[in-house]
Amino acid sequence: MIQILIVGTSAERFAAMANLLVESGHDVISALGFTEAVHALDDRSPDLLISEVRLGAFNGLHLVIRCRTTHPAMRTIILDRTYDSGLAFDAQSYGATYLVEPVDAAELLALVSRMRAEINPQRRWPRKQLAGGSLVAHVAHGPARVVDLSYGGLRLEVLEKADVASGFDVAIPGFGITVHAKPVWTCPAPSGWFCGAELSEANPQALSGWRRLVDSVHDAA
Repeated sequence: MIQILIVGTSAERFAAMANLLVESGHDVISALGFTEAVHALDDRSPDLLISEVRLGAFNGLHLVIRCRTTHPAMRTIILDRTYDSGLAFDAQSYGATYLVEPVDAAELLALVSRMRAEINPQRRWPRKQLAGGSLVAHVAHGPARVVDLSYGGLRLEVLEKADVASGFDVAIPGFGITVHAKPVWTCPAPSGWFCGAELSEANPQALSGWRRLVDSVHDAA
């Protein structure tokens, strides 16, 4: 079971989808509009966000962008009534799945099932937010800063998106550690780009060093 937040402008419109997901064994909560969704996200940590793209003055992509920093492990689905190539591209850029309604029930359940399989392994490794705010690192050809980390991955800020476009090495000079990582999502940051990545390191020594680093970090909480 995963927790799913459904966001739209009409509760009646999403009632069938909510019932379908509840009957499939998931915990479903709902929010009407952008502001109510923000409050729900402040109070909870859903595993999956399903949002209508048009939410008045804001839209579902604003929620997706916000969640890239506040809920980095959360999966996201954006629903649109008609296909819009620009919105589809933007959704993909922010790591969201873009679907055009009406969505087939079997297709939706299969998608949620795949996302659930991706979500559950991550829960074995809670992320630690760094008490000092960040950790100095080096990625590709430029500097970076690690914002949080876990045994299985990390979130970092880089200057150039191209530095994390595919598999990349993350060097932590202060600890003499270098590991290989694979990007999961990217989004704009105040000084460049945020990237959520999972470790794809096969070297046992590098993995052991990384685990010692994670164990040595004092969580900000």
